[in-house]
Amino acid sequence: MRALQVAAAALVALFVVAVAFFSLVEHYSLLDSIFVTITTISTISTIHQGEPERVNTAGKVFTILFIIAGFATLTFALWHGAELVVEQQLWDFLGRRRRMRAIEKLRGHHIICGYGRMGQEIVRQLMGHGADLVVIERDPELLPSLKEAGILYVAGNATEDDVLLAAGIKTARSLVAVTSTDEDNLFLTISARVLNADLHIVARCASPQAADKFKRAGANRVASPYVIGGRQIAAAVMRPVMVDFLDLLLQAEETEVDIAEVTVTAGAPFAGLTIAEAAVREQCGAGIVAVRGPDGRFRTNPPPDYVLKPGDVLIALGPPEQLTCLEDLCGCA
Repeated sequence: MRALQVAAAALVALFVVAVAFFSLVEHYSLLDSIFVTITTISTISTIHQGEPERVNTAGKVFTILFIIAGFATLTFALWHGAELVVEQQLWDFLGRRRRMRAIEKLRGHHIICGYGRMGQEIVRQLMGHGADLVVIERDPELLPSLKEAGILYVAGNATEDDVLLAAGIKTARSLVAVTSTDEDNLFLTISARVLNADLHIVARCASPQAADKFKRAGANRVASPYVIGGRQIAAAVMRPVMVDFLDLLLQAEETEVDIAEVTVTAGAPFAGLTIAEAAVREQCGAGIVAVRGPDGRFRTNPPPDYVLKPGDVLIALGPPEQLTCLEDLCGCA
């Protein structure tokens, strides 16, 4: 780019000098001087449309030197311009290969389809929790921000199978469909479910009436921004303190208290014990506020005699280090 800037400055300088020469030495009018200069530098021919007899010896010598200098400057600019294009294409190719290799190594990652305002917030939240993710985005104007942030991405239409496969859908843990239209999100949900039957799919649906279609198409969960936003506003009016607490847990950048879901594995030391016998709070300090059993039912504020079984998902509350301790006990580390 620096070389191209120098070449452009040299061309401008040559143009100004040539116009001044033809005006002051050859006594051409300003318009004729500009015309002769442009004709000379663009056609690399004898000036003023084949009338060399109007130019004296000094004019001819200057014109020869001007043509040589202009030709050299243009060659210099074209050379570095081609070099810049080739270099940029090479770096793009190498960068694309590095991204694809990094994506191929991922296991249990999250795929975010759409990097609009909602997609950007989802990515920010997931990265805050250290999750591996890949973004699929087709808008070329959004790709530089992904590259600058060091986020793995695939450029293309998320509704195409080849693009989903390039994002590692076969080994992904979940997929979030937050493209700009319900139609694309619905088609994307169907394609993703066909490619990976075990994938956890969360789809954005602007129309609440279409939520059932998304579930039939294979979405595990459907989120309507208008419904969620309306409920949150209503809760902020009716139960503002509770909303402040939930915001502290879910939206704060840094907090001393967090909430997590931890699955009890078959090898967990307290599998088959009651909550009282497991003494989770005594060992880690984290509190179990709810349990979802293998049957999908939730038991909020489970009693001390509740028996913890493999496959139970514990909803726990506490500082990050306490939640990490609980994950270690459950065999999730």
